[in-house]
Amino acid sequence: LFLFLREKFDIVYSFFYSLDNTRFASWIATQKKCKHIVHIADHSPLFFESLEFKNILENSYKRACIGHNMREEYKKKFNMEFEVFHNYADTDHLPLPKIQNCTFDKKNPFKVLFLGSLFSHLHKGAINDICKAIKILEEEDHPIVFNLYGQRVPSDFLSDEINGNSVIHHGEVTTEKRFEIMKSNHLFVVPSSFDEKISGQYRFSIPTKLPELLSSGRPTIVYGPKLMEANRFCRDNNCGILIDEKSVDNLKVCILKIMLDYKKCVLNSLSQTKNIKGRISQSSQVPRFHDFLLK
Repeated sequence: LFLFLREKFDIVYSFFYSLDNTRFASWIATQKKCKHIVHIADHSPLFFESLEFKNILENSYKRACIGHNMREEYKKKFNMEFEVFHNYADTDHLPLPKIQNCTFDKKNPFKVLFLGSLFSHLHKGAINDICKAIKILEEEDHPIVFNLYGQRVPSDFLSDEINGNSVIHHGEVTTEKRFEIMKSNHLFVVPSSFDEKISGQYRFSIPTKLPELLSSGRPTIVYGPKLMEANRFCRDNNCGILIDEKSVDNLKVCILKIMLDYKKCVLNSLSQTKNIKGRISQSSQVPRFHDFLLK
């Protein structure tokens, strides 16, 4: 740290979800007499309660946040402007290649994918509903499987749902393998809990992989309350398939409809991908972010 602080800096950029992180960045900026740019990655109730956090914002050179829900709420709370920057899509690998065989049977089942960390405090209830809908479809003799990739927190989360047959947890995978996994699945799901306490807390968050899933050219169901940032992102950009009422039956009907008319759904998804590319692609967002940092 001593050797690090001997360097000269013009800007300190902090991308954070804890007060400790941005406090440290603010301290470095003060010591080095340079500009501090704050970028809020996730909301914490402490931010709204802390006078120190407000002072850090006031003394920052520029401010950014992860989504439009957050920007509106933070502007109202702190009377400050924030730019919005979230994860972009790596369009070097997207959209995904065309699926050749759209006839689904036991040898070629319809594959539904959840890709990312599974947290009980974020996904409880919603991800269970998806598991139940798929198990019902499989019991009704539809060739379907739900593939889940990523860590489970806690480790026994969804143990009652995972059966190794129609609902399979494949464990954690490296980020580099995500496109290969996406290629081998037909439908993606992005769930958010309908629990009022949970959704009220996490309505500012946006799933890291959402832009890439929506840029894939494959159908993507966003299942969660209307107030969530993911739902707003899809409404603002006219993309994704939204289910914003908690219902296993609605999920079942939607998934089956996509499965039975898959070619048409893929064409719709590809059209959406073309429309949103300029708003979430690496090629468009990286220059915008550089301008934000350096101008």
